[in-house]
Amino acid sequence: MSKRRGRRTKGQEKLARSRINRLFSLAESSQKQGLSLESKRFIKLARLIGKRYNQRLTKDQRMQFCKSCNSLFIASNSRNRMSSKGWKTITCLSCGSICRYGLP
Repeated sequence: MSKRRGRRTKGQEKLARSRINRLFSLAESSQKQGLSLESKRFIKLARLIGKRYNQRLTKDQRMQFCKSCNSLFIASNSRNRMSSKGWKTITCLSCGSICRYGLP
């Protein structure tokens, strides 16, 4: 019997999507408990699953974490600002990187 080639099945994509959502909820709960290293690990795993199964993160999920250090943005480790040109600027206080998002 030949090996299966091509895209993943719909069941695999659905399972990957549910695991990504579960990892984001675990990251939020561990960050609230003060376990930032576990939270970073959950975010990293969610990004890896998304890459492997070709599942994009939603816009809300992409705006929840720092892309350089994988830390979850909460009030204690991030600074949010709105520019007059329609950008939302989030500064990560853990690593110092700046993320800019356009608002509709």
